[in-house]
Amino acid sequence: MSAVRFNDHYNRARQNPEMAALIDEEEHRLDAAVVLSQARESAGMTQEQLSEKANVSRSTINRIEKGRTIPSFRTMDALAKAMGRHATITIS
Repeated sequence: MSAVRFNDHYNRARQNPEMAALIDEEEHRLDAAVVLSQARESAGMTQEQLSEKANVSRSTINRIEKGRTIPSFRTMDALAKAMGRHATITIS
């Protein structure tokens, strides 16, 4: 029996439109989690400090960083500004 490689499984799942939509949503959630947590840590801020400066609840920041929600652009922009950065949207 041959082993199924992750990429083979991933590519096969992406051929199903419903699965592709779910995969895209999960990737967006995880992208936001990584970007926010890395930016916050780079800024030397705790979630609480960022929360106070951005006027966004700490629980919202926690949910974003844990990949439990996809934040709005408005929320990400407020968080970015509180860290002295800019939020951008890229269309590729």
